[in-house]
Amino acid sequence: MTINIPDLEPNLNPAPIQANDDVTSNWDEQSVASSTQSLTGSIMEHVYENGRRYHLKSKEQYLLPSDETEQDRLDMVHHLHLELLRGNLTLTKFDEDPATVLDCGCGTGIWALEFGDTYKGSQVIGIDLAPIQPGWTAPNVKFELDDLEKKWTYAKNHFNFIHSRHLTMSIRNWPQYLLQIYKHSAPGGRIEIVEHCNDRYFCDDNTMPDDSPIPAYFRAVQPCYEKLGINSRLHGADYKKMVEEAGFVDVNLYSFKVPAGPWARDPKMRRLGAICAELISTGAEAYAFKMLTDVGGMTEDEARKVVEDVAASFLNRHQHAYYMEYFVTARKPE
Repeated sequence: MTINIPDLEPNLNPAPIQANDDVTSNWDEQSVASSTQSLTGSIMEHVYENGRRYHLKSKEQYLLPSDETEQDRLDMVHHLHLELLRGNLTLTKFDEDPATVLDCGCGTGIWALEFGDTYKGSQVIGIDLAPIQPGWTAPNVKFELDDLEKKWTYAKNHFNFIHSRHLTMSIRNWPQYLLQIYKHSAPGGRIEIVEHCNDRYFCDDNTMPDDSPIPAYFRAVQPCYEKLGINSRLHGADYKKMVEEAGFVDVNLYSFKVPAGPWARDPKMRRLGAICAELISTGAEAYAFKMLTDVGGMTEDEARKVVEDVAASFLNRHQHAYYMEYFVTARKPE
């Protein structure tokens, strides 16, 4: 099956996002609210800490919660990527339905289900640590619980397409993880690795001062990442290099700027920024609260202030912060 994706050239340095200086203008709050609310109805054992639910089996390895609030956020992340790719599930183009597909870290399963629905000739497996996928699936989609950093039990040279998205908090050994992806990809098989910067947010016009809660947030969480063995300083070129070193060819890196808030002049970018701000409203807590209290030694009140301050900053349209989304596409040699 051929999908219509606008031709995109690999881009390491996207152009600056133009800010909308008219802060009184209507940035379509109603439509953004409607689109975010429509996702809340989408699609074992847990423990409860600080008012959030965590999957018991994986909570020491994966510190993000697994409750409905987090599941809604994960579905919203999927929505963000659909907006970013103009409604497409991947940047990878297929001439025919890939026969066997693996979705690594499938979360709620929303990407796997939509991929299976779009590519009906594909057999899709979604794998994750936490059992938060729906009990019903399409005939060509199934979900499995496993640890991606342990030895894979799938057949080697098997998968025609492997998809991996936002696993920066899950994968400790990226070279080993990518080597397993290589071993279990079929000759000629395609992969797509999607990650984001997790050590800073950027600003091109000096509207984000050093004493802003945004850089303060990252200064607080960085020591926690290091203690946990998480390399949060990886960026697009790092992922591209590791994919090449794993043995893949035709490796391309696509870098996208995503405004962290509804401050951009362009309507599409402003909508992306509004979705991003909605994500951050719960994502800042999901990513940081447990780390700051359990690993960073902060009190609950101290951690709460860090989280609430940064969430409020992303709604400040005078601070033109953005983060980077990285897509790495590649192919295993025949």
